[in-house]
Amino acid sequence: MFCTPTGAQHQPALPSGALSLSLILRKLYPEQGFILIFIALLYFARPDKPMLDMESARHVMRHTGGNSRGDGKALPYPVAIALVHYASSNITPQQTREEMMVTANILSRRGPCNFLIYGLGFDSPLWQALNHGGRTVFLEEDPSWIAQMLKAHPSLETYAVNYTTTLTDADDLLAYVQRHQDICFPSERNLRQSKCKLVLKSLPEHLYGVKWDVIMIDAPRGYSPEFPGRMTAIYTSALMARAASHDQSTDILVHDVDRPVESKFSMEFFCAKNRMGEIGKLWHFQIFGEGAIHSSDFCTSSYKKRA
Repeated sequence: MFCTPTGAQHQPALPSGALSLSLILRKLYPEQGFILIFIALLYFARPDKPMLDMESARHVMRHTGGNSRGDGKALPYPVAIALVHYASSNITPQQTREEMMVTANILSRRGPCNFLIYGLGFDSPLWQALNHGGRTVFLEEDPSWIAQMLKAHPSLETYAVNYTTTLTDADDLLAYVQRHQDICFPSERNLRQSKCKLVLKSLPEHLYGVKWDVIMIDAPRGYSPEFPGRMTAIYTSALMARAASHDQSTDILVHDVDRPVESKFSMEFFCAKNRMGEIGKLWHFQIFGEGAIHSSDFCTSSYKKRA
C-alpha cells in the first residue's frame, strides 16, 4: 500500500515530470492525491515492472534518470484525461484506497486485459487508465447518469442494463435456484437462451462472447428495497467465469460485502474456496474455467481452486 512519508528526508527523488505532478498532489485531498499517484506511476513505470507498493514506486522513480519524457511517446490519452479529472475534482470515489489497491494490483499483474465493471461512477476514469491498452467496459442501470458521465468522459465504453429484480426478491431467488438446478446450473453456456431467472439477459449480445479477465461488481444499487440488488450481476459473473477453459482464470471483485445480498450470493456462487482475500468491504475471488465439464453445483463439484 502507498504511504505518505512523514519527514522530508525520506522523500524519493522524482523526475521532473513527477515533480510537477507532486505540486498538484500537495493541493489535493488525500484520496485524490492517491489516485493521481496511481496514474502517474502507470506512465512512469516500465511495462514489465509492477507498481504495487511504495518501495516499488521509489525504485521506478530512481531509475527514470530524471527524463520526464520517458521514451518520447505522448502521455496516453486515457491517462491524461484521468489526471486532469482527479486534479480538478474534490469528489472522493466510493472505494477506499486500500480497496482500490486490490484492483490496482490485479490490473498490474493481468493488464492490459478485458475488464468488466458493473457500475459507472467517479472512479471510472481511474479504472480505464489503470487498464490502459486493454478493454474496460462499464454497465450502468441509469441512462441519464450514462449521458452525464459520457458528456464529461466520452471515451468510456458504457452500456445501459435493464434489471428486472428488486432487492426484496433476493431470498426467493436464492431458493428458486436451489429448487431449479435443472435450469440454473454452473455449466450454462448460452446465457441469452437460459431459462434461469437469475441470468442477466439484457447485456449487448457481443459482451457475452468476451473472455473477461477481471470483473468488478459495484452495482447496481442495493441499499434500499426498491433497488435491483446485485443478485443477477453475481450469478451471471459466476457463469461467465466458469465458461472459460481450464487454464483461464477470472478475478472477481465484489464491493459492499457488508450487506447481506452481496455476501450471501458471493458465497453461494463464487464459493469460499475461491476467495483469495478481503479488505474493507471488498472480496476478491479467483475462479478457473471448467471447459467442457458440466458441473451440477457451484461449490461442491469436483472443481478445486488452482494453486
